[in-house]
Amino acid sequence: MPFSSIYLLLRHPRFLFAVTILTGILIVPGESYAWQYQSDTVMKQSITELDSITVTAFRQQYRLHQLPASTVHLTQKDVAFMGGTSLLPAVNLVPGVRMEERSPGSYRFSIRGSLLRSPFGVRNIKIYLNNVPLTDAGGNTYLNLLPAGMVESMDILKGPAASTYGSGTGGVVLLQTGNEAQPLTGNRISAAVAGGSFGLFRQQLTFKHKQAGSNIQFYQDHQQADGYRQQSALRRDAVALNWQQQFGQHVFTTQVLYSNLFYQTPGGLNLVQYLQNPRQARPATGTLPGAVAQNTSVSNQTALVSLAHQIRISDTWQLQSFIMSSQTRFVNPFITNYEKRKENNWGAGSTLQFIKKKGTTIVEWLTGFESTNQQAGVLNFGNKRGNADTLQLEDNLRAAQWFAFSQLSLQVGHWRFDGGISLNQQNFNYHRISIPGSRPESRQLNTVATPRLSITRKISAAASLQFVVSRGFSPPTLAEIRPSDGNFYGDLQAEVGWNTELGLRWNLIPGRLNWSASIYRFVLDQAIVRRNSATGTEYFVNAGGTLQQGWETTLNWQVLPLQSTIWQFSLQVGHCYQPYLFKQYKQGNIDYSGNPITGVPIHVFSSRIQLTHLKGLYIQVQGNGTAALPLNDANDEQADAYQLIQAEAGWRINQASGSWHFFIAADNLFNQTYSLGNDINAAGRRYYNAAPPLNIVAGIRFNGRSFLF
Repeated sequence: MPFSSIYLLLRHPRFLFAVTILTGILIVPGESYAWQYQSDTVMKQSITELDSITVTAFRQQYRLHQLPASTVHLTQKDVAFMGGTSLLPAVNLVPGVRMEERSPGSYRFSIRGSLLRSPFGVRNIKIYLNNVPLTDAGGNTYLNLLPAGMVESMDILKGPAASTYGSGTGGVVLLQTGNEAQPLTGNRISAAVAGGSFGLFRQQLTFKHKQAGSNIQFYQDHQQADGYRQQSALRRDAVALNWQQQFGQHVFTTQVLYSNLFYQTPGGLNLVQYLQNPRQARPATGTLPGAVAQNTSVSNQTALVSLAHQIRISDTWQLQSFIMSSQTRFVNPFITNYEKRKENNWGAGSTLQFIKKKGTTIVEWLTGFESTNQQAGVLNFGNKRGNADTLQLEDNLRAAQWFAFSQLSLQVGHWRFDGGISLNQQNFNYHRISIPGSRPESRQLNTVATPRLSITRKISAAASLQFVVSRGFSPPTLAEIRPSDGNFYGDLQAEVGWNTELGLRWNLIPGRLNWSASIYRFVLDQAIVRRNSATGTEYFVNAGGTLQQGWETTLNWQVLPLQSTIWQFSLQVGHCYQPYLFKQYKQGNIDYSGNPITGVPIHVFSSRIQLTHLKGLYIQVQGNGTAALPLNDANDEQADAYQLIQAEAGWRINQASGSWHFFIAADNLFNQTYSLGNDINAAGRRYYNAAPPLNIVAGIRFNGRSFLF
């Protein structure tokens, strides 16, 4: 068969589907092989028994078989794939989770289709950094401030978790950058440098110090890129300090983060422009200038400081608390305006925990609160060729969000019951200062109760069944109450919905073969969707509701174990099915009820193979097959399906002074033209943001051994 025919066959979505299904059929009976436990719930590179894995979720520590929800754990090694320049490869390996990049630094993050109301940024998902909320009171998260190399672990909770974490129907992401990676007393230093296509350059330095009762980590990162498209350059400098100090039963943790981020925004293209020249930035029209002329970009300087305290009051009682504050200076030249924003955020929270064990019975109760506040001054100017012109609008915005929660867990033999509830409140205040004599407007959403119940049954030593029912609540964000068109939409309603889910985790051969699957049904009312004016400015409306139901599954196979041979070979395959639909959704005289939800592919396949030699040589290949997806609510235009292949090869060398890691990685091996971050419902049908073609990154990393001074 000619090579070109093989290439076309590999690119076909039905071939990828067949490979995934065939792999699952072939590996089930293969008991003669050694297997590695590495599922969509915990992605580890070492063989681990099911009961020995501990995952953080709902402010508690769970054994894997006890987890009361679909939870994913990603390690630092997962994030380090492709040189650790982005979280995308690791996140997009997880069924039901999708991360997009419109251009370098411009990210979107969705869990089970929660991308519907996120034209840019991260909304409808609650994100914590070292147990402190990174998501502000206005509902927005600047995830792009964080270098991927900072992240040592990531726990992703799929579906509503409002009973413990407050607002957000998509899910929760728990990021850890702490000091757990250094178990030994002493000092360690690591450094890395990498470079690649389209002007990519990254440099990173980490210093860790540990002694009795004290743990300090300093992190510095610089990353820059010219970008594949016009007007898509990136530069980010970040420094972070974590200091944990123990005094008797008290543990204090301080974290300081400063990130200076600049990235250009090339803008979306229509289909003709995208096919003719995918590298171009948004061109000028008869009435509006283009992205290059207007210097469309984002500048974000953010400083965050937090202090956490933990005390073990007794053998059964423990108290954890935090206070935090952050400041952001945000500048955004856009096609039609030039926005400057100053944001001040502060928050606090506390959790009281009780644990009592007697035989095989465990009772755990926790209760607490969390409160966040934001004050933002927003100024909109005219944009005169990339410079701020005449002041158009000046607004003062405030957002306050709090919730109180309580959760009770009971484990009796092979059964575990978890029940919780939270009360949620959201307030907004808006004052247009640029209009003399204007009066402030305020909006207080009704207090919402969000209960949650889960039942977990351990049906064998290596298998468990979970049933979950939960209610989610997501108020409009500050950026939706006051969007880029400059108006105040105080009548926007909060999204509310119920989720039911059934999941199975089965370690078919202990420590070797794992299969996990879940099926869910989420009914959302008052769904918030994006609209665009003729000039491209955005606003948001409630769209009636959505029906989001589907399934997710992951299966893993280690063909050769490193323990019994010089080579290790493992395979992972995953799939999610997402036939989401609008329900009772009308815009004027147009009825979109029954249409597939905008921006959500019905099928996504993922796979990963790893080949590792005992002497440190390795190669890893990762694939993602994404089905076509609708680009607007009318479903009259779709983004084509694509198949993305990424690969990395390297060599890890251990020496007395430390370890060296040399690697080279390639992205988009099929050299496809595809759009990774589509602007859904965009004005002028400018939906497409082309991702880079075949590109390379290579680098070196050194991890020093422990030393004293």
